[in-house]
Amino acid sequence: MNTRYEALLSKIHSGQMAILDSGISTELERRGATMDDQVWSARVSIEHFDVLVETHQAYIDAGADVITVNSYASSRLVLEPAGLADKVRTVNMKNIEAALLARERCGNQDVLIAGSVSHNLGFLTGSNQFNKRKVTRETLFEAFNEMFSFYEEGEVDLVLLEMMSVPSRMLALFECASFSRLPVWCGLSAKRSDRNATITGYHDETIPFNDNIQKAIKFGFEGMGIMHSSVDLIGDAIELIKTNYGGLIMAYPDSGYFKSPNWQFEDVITPDHLTEFADQWKQAGVNIIGGCCGLGPEHTAALCNLK
Repeated sequence: MNTRYEALLSKIHSGQMAILDSGISTELERRGATMDDQVWSARVSIEHFDVLVETHQAYIDAGADVITVNSYASSRLVLEPAGLADKVRTVNMKNIEAALLARERCGNQDVLIAGSVSHNLGFLTGSNQFNKRKVTRETLFEAFNEMFSFYEEGEVDLVLLEMMSVPSRMLALFECASFSRLPVWCGLSAKRSDRNATITGYHDETIPFNDNIQKAIKFGFEGMGIMHSSVDLIGDAIELIKTNYGGLIMAYPDSGYFKSPNWQFEDVITPDHLTEFADQWKQAGVNIIGGCCGLGPEHTAALCNLK
């Protein structure tokens, strides 16, 4: 834990809201970066590096306290099946470099950099479905430990586990995270069919969301919350998390939907409307609020009014 992270914790514990950036990959798409059928935004750091740096800068300028490395889709689990095994290190270290450079150019050394790790296995072209191929426990551990090694070498401030939803892969990642010297925040994702239905895991709707919460709390993450999920279930998901967990709570929804390799920016929530929801989450005890896919710097700027 470094002094930058300790300073943010101190602010949070004194009652201040921390603002996480909004979608990185989808903002890159808005700015003209090419999305790939198999690896989505993973090639951006080597094909559109300047756009990536500018995207991070836009979030810092909007007031984000934490920016996220563009690495949701850049683990070996995604890159190797796409024939990019020899690019895993290059892609990830360039991702980290872009975030560090953005912070330097903005002249705000208080901004934290969060390294993203997912259990994503890649994408099915022209679909909103994620790849569900079988992978061994050893393969998972190799890929996850590699990501943590990049972040420790690159000296990010914390690690953000994103879209945690599939228990078998999720638990392997949790185990790897427990050995990292970096602080870890855990982002769970969820769905429900209607307002009266049970909230479930995002990728497997047969699993109650509360089951995934129970699995996550055993690892003692410093922060945990609900992300890449619809705004209309965030409040109820927060209540489920609070019932079981006493650490930092975060919330960052998506808006629109994915059809590989592109995000569909349809009916994206307005910044003002998002802030209305977020104010309710703040009152419910959420400490860290941001946005995920579909949301951009204008949403981050609006959320800063909650500080």
